[in-house]
Amino acid sequence: MRLWILAGLLALITCAPVLSAQQTIPQTASTEQLGRRLFHRECAVCHAPPLITSKTYAAVLYKGFIEGQEEAARGIIKKGLPAQMPGFEYGLKPAEIDAIIEYLKTVPKPPLSTQTGESDKRAD
Repeated sequence: MRLWILAGLLALITCAPVLSAQQTIPQTASTEQLGRRLFHRECAVCHAPPLITSKTYAAVLYKGFIEGQEEAARGIIKKGLPAQMPGFEYGLKPAEIDAIIEYLKTVPKPPLSTQTGESDKRAD
């Protein structure tokens, strides 16, 4: 169930446009900072906690979904999920995918009121 929820959440990552050559990240950023920037640019449209007036299109991602599932998360981000999430293997470099995962491992679980769908049923 946990892997399924992770897969669903990561499926929404593909709702954002792929990186363009004009959107480069400075090389001086730490891995976590780079991951945060990439997550907010590529993934947050679907996976970040919603605002009061909006909803999420996928589960809200946080460290509980990633810890112990890093390889599965890398695979989902790279290859995507059929009919749910396109892959980012051509839009993100392996180091950028790793940075997103490292960032997500620092994100605390949001309040239940900001989670949607299957993530509401998850108990940590």
